[in-house]
Amino acid sequence: MTGLRHLFLYPGESRRRRLAELDSGAVPRDFFYGYLALEAAGRTCEIGDTRTNPRGLLARMELRWEQLRNRFLVFGMTRQRVRALEPVFARADIALSFTDAFSLSMGYWRPRSGSYLAGGFHGLADVHMRARPWARPLIRRLIGRALHGLDHMFFFGDVDRRQAIEMYDLDAAKTSLFLFGVDTDFWIPPEAITEEPLVFAVGSDPQRDYATLVAAPTAAKMRILTSLPVDVPADGRVELVRGNLYGSPITDLVLRDLYRSAAVVAVPLHDVYQPSGYSVTLQAMACGRPVVLTRNRGLWDPEVFRSGENCLLVPPGDPAAFGAAIERLMADSALRRRIGEAARADAVRHFGLARMDRAILALADRLAAEKAASMRGQPREQTK
Repeated sequence: MTGLRHLFLYPGESRRRRLAELDSGAVPRDFFYGYLALEAAGRTCEIGDTRTNPRGLLARMELRWEQLRNRFLVFGMTRQRVRALEPVFARADIALSFTDAFSLSMGYWRPRSGSYLAGGFHGLADVHMRARPWARPLIRRLIGRALHGLDHMFFFGDVDRRQAIEMYDLDAAKTSLFLFGVDTDFWIPPEAITEEPLVFAVGSDPQRDYATLVAAPTAAKMRILTSLPVDVPADGRVELVRGNLYGSPITDLVLRDLYRSAAVVAVPLHDVYQPSGYSVTLQAMACGRPVVLTRNRGLWDPEVFRSGENCLLVPPGDPAAFGAAIERLMADSALRRRIGEAARADAVRHFGLARMDRAILALADRLAAEKAASMRGQPREQTK
């Protein structure tokens, strides 16, 4: 098993660049998704950029057409991104994609290398609903075909996994749950908490429900860091930040300070199967901040989140409930401190990197066994 070559597929070059910064303490280890643990265990690993551009004029023209088509349909799959990575696939025994769109692209246009393909999904059951209504039946057929081109599918939320299995008639034996964890040695509370009297929200996932947050009946000031469109009221109560703050880039260190200085962190979500908002929620909890979180259908680890103890949970699409939760916390510093301390303790206890390290090692072993069985023509082991 240790002799297999593993390809981790991420969008962009940022993770490769950040590898060199790990020792500086300036970046967390969250979004390597266990790459570091697998490498430390003696496995051969490589990083591939799923935004690699293809070579040749015709290929670049086709990529441009794909991008325009995807923007029109509000659904993204691209053949040319997969083809651009053929040389990288050729070096891999097992390829793991960590974004929904590339996982689907990889399954639909399988690389010619023969790599064993594992597609990761953050919100598969909701993908077709983002497309234009008239295109959704077509999109579901495309997704189904792409999924059946993958050798394995792993999911960040079990509700999403179970819903996708039913929706696309998937073989449960080809699926697994991947447990995310945050770097609780990076996301830490400050030595002395100096709160700003504001609510902080961050994230550009389409499943963020900033409309509900902004409509919440609260006098609290808000700072929202996102690339999504947000209708900001004219009363100056909401500050919208577009990728930089006070002229400085939003680095991980800046983001950590934004968490730590906010009185409340808000994570408003649509009622979807996707376990949306998990990274922001867990990072903020690890920083010792009280979080107001939408209890949507895709809430991950619901047994850990106890409203009134380590967070406040509110129903989806309910501005009044969101506002009441914010007002409750803003009015009671002792409650903020108690929930923040419990949040930090549970983040360390349940959601540290060790959980994700165990998950990637177990997944790598499972994929190696599946690949060996497929080469022998044996059926996969059934999921219990």
